[in-house]
Amino acid sequence: MKKNLLYLWALICSVSLLTACSSDDDNTVNDETTPPEEEAVVTAPDVVGTYWGNLDISMLPDGSDQEVVIADGLPFSQVSDTEVKMELKEFELFINGNILKFGDIVIDKCAVKKETDASTFTGQQDLTFQGNAAALGTCATSIEGTVQSGNATMNIQVKVPALKQTVKVAFSGVKQVEESGKD
Repeated sequence: MKKNLLYLWALICSVSLLTACSSDDDNTVNDETTPPEEEAVVTAPDVVGTYWGNLDISMLPDGSDQEVVIADGLPFSQVSDTEVKMELKEFELFINGNILKFGDIVIDKCAVKKETDASTFTGQQDLTFQGNAAALGTCATSIEGTVQSGNATMNIQVKVPALKQTVKVAFSGVKQVEESGKD
């Protein structure tokens, strides 16, 4: 009888050693206090492309402005899943009967966010111009814009310490459609 109790006791111990709790099977640490990881949202491709349009530039103290047509387009290229780079190549303005050459104006990183039916982007960078605009020195520049259904709007503000003013630029343009099947 003692042997049977011993065998029964050994069977109960061995069964209890082989069973495990369901929480021990999962090696991840995720309880109700740990939020699930957010999946990275790829937003940059919504903005990437070349946009044709017009720049309205307000920079003179009397409030006058001028319009510049962007003949070669304003390209946005992808930097990362959520960032784009804006480049305005060989930019120049006609001021007081003279052409003022700025060279390339580039904002290296603009953060892109996906909204319900549009994508927005923002960026900031200190710019140092080239050519005969180099005398303007380093200018703090901020950019914000929206792309919706292939249409882009953008506001740029450039603080020019040498002129003691902020140049305001508004861009409105349409995304260039790439031609397919070129011969």
